Amino acid sequence: MHQSIWQETQLPHFRPLSGNISTNTVIVGGGLAGLLCAYLLRQKGVEDITLIDAGGICSGVTANTTAKITSQHGLIYAKLIEGLGENRAAQYLAANENAIRLYREIIAREGIECDFTPCSAWVYTTDERHLSKIEDELEAVRRLGFKAVFEDQSELPFPIKGAIGFPDQAHFHPLKFAAGICECLTRSGCKIHTQTKAAGTHGDIVHTDRGDIRAEHIVSCSHYPFIDKASLLFARIFQERAYVLALENAGRLKDMHIGCADGGFSFRPCGDMTLFGGYSHKTGHEDYTRHFDALQGDAAALFPRARIAHMWSAQDCMTHDGIPYIGRYESAGSEVYLAAGFNKWGMTSSMAAADILSDMIVKSGSAYQDAFCLRRGDAGLQAKSFLKEGVDIAGNFLSHLAMADKTLDSLERDEGGIVEIEGRHAGVYKDTRGGLHGVRPVCTHMGCPVRWNPDEKTWDCACHGSRFDIEGNVTGGPAVKALERAEVPEVSHAG
Repeated sequence: MHQSIWQETQLPHFRPLSGNISTNTVIVGGGLAGLLCAYLLRQKGVEDITLIDAGGICSGVTANTTAKITSQHGLIYAKLIEGLGENRAAQYLAANENAIRLYREIIAREGIECDFTPCSAWVYTTDERHLSKIEDELEAVRRLGFKAVFEDQSELPFPIKGAIGFPDQAHFHPLKFAAGICECLTRSGCKIHTQTKAAGTHGDIVHTDRGDIRAEHIVSCSHYPFIDKASLLFARIFQERAYVLALENAGRLKDMHIGCADGGFSFRPCGDMTLFGGYSHKTGHEDYTRHFDALQGDAAALFPRARIAHMWSAQDCMTHDGIPYIGRYESAGSEVYLAAGFNKWGMTSSMAAADILSDMIVKSGSAYQDAFCLRRGDAGLQAKSFLKEGVDIAGNFLSHLAMADKTLDSLERDEGGIVEIEGRHAGVYKDTRGGLHGVRPVCTHMGCPVRWNPDEKTWDCACHGSRFDIEGNVTGGPAVKALERAEVPEVSHAG
């Protein structure tokens, strides 16, 4: 129903794995993080690399990003200094600034045409009460040696109270860039297999639905870690959704902007268009809100002459302290590495992760690894988010006892909901012809309830963010098994 502006670009197709193989390094995940990890490993001398993906290359998060390349990830640096100290906060900043530099170098070296455009990135506030947070962030970033700037005027279509700006950031076309990287990888002999789903690991073997892969090094770059239970990662990563419109005739912006408060909007230039985003929420917590409708209403108010050319949504893995998990995944094995939890900054974090992991594999360490390691942290930096998510997950387990929110007779066409059938709950979608599609509304990952997502016409897990289509087939992990089907009796009228 919804397709991003990037998906007009065709990416190369690759064959599935066909039987057992051995390789030096296997990378699970064919998004930008996996592709860049393979590319940088090859640049650093690793010759025998195999990359697999359950779907197609860059068919997931990379295809639905807003494609910002920036080290400004909201108002994070004051928090990092307070929670982790200046040294690790400086590592975080340096890793992301280095990622921007690597993009420039790779694009120039390989001659990749991908609309790479330098610009500044701003975090703004329209509320006087949040101005002190902007000022604290400015001071924190300057303590780390970065030349951020402050302005109280902007190019946005409304007045602001203040904004912090990072110069020399960028945006680009992610799938054009990915196509160029794929060409580099195939030319250098990297083996790529799509439609090959990783099911787990045992020692130095990755088990897939197409055969086993034995490797000296295993790298998980999938959107959600394909092995998440060994270290309780499911309790440390949660998923959020957000919504984007590509607007024509909305004027031309020069820079990227994002609001500092919850509910703030995101703006990004894209040629003659503006990408306008907002309405983030935890996956499975739609509450029957029509987020696209709400965002279209805001767009009409801010840009009354604009026309919507594309609309799409994105789903991102979030960590409790706002820092991705990048490093050795010791709970799964001594030579297993992980990149996950990019907190909506996936394009920059993908490059940072690829650089850190490739250095750890080739050089046994990275200058940036301490800030991102899985065992890092100050518990206080994570406590508030961890407690909030823990309470939410516990509540969702108990919600199996909740009342159904619809009846079969009350379902309209093209609507879904939880109904009670012969004393049991079922998730039922009524299609545009009046046909009924029933599933057992219990996620196959860890038994949490799923809820109807009216914007995307999917069943979404309220705990860990798995998603399923109207027939119960998996469209997004961590779940790997489809929902059970539920028998639905005919109703007396079509609705």
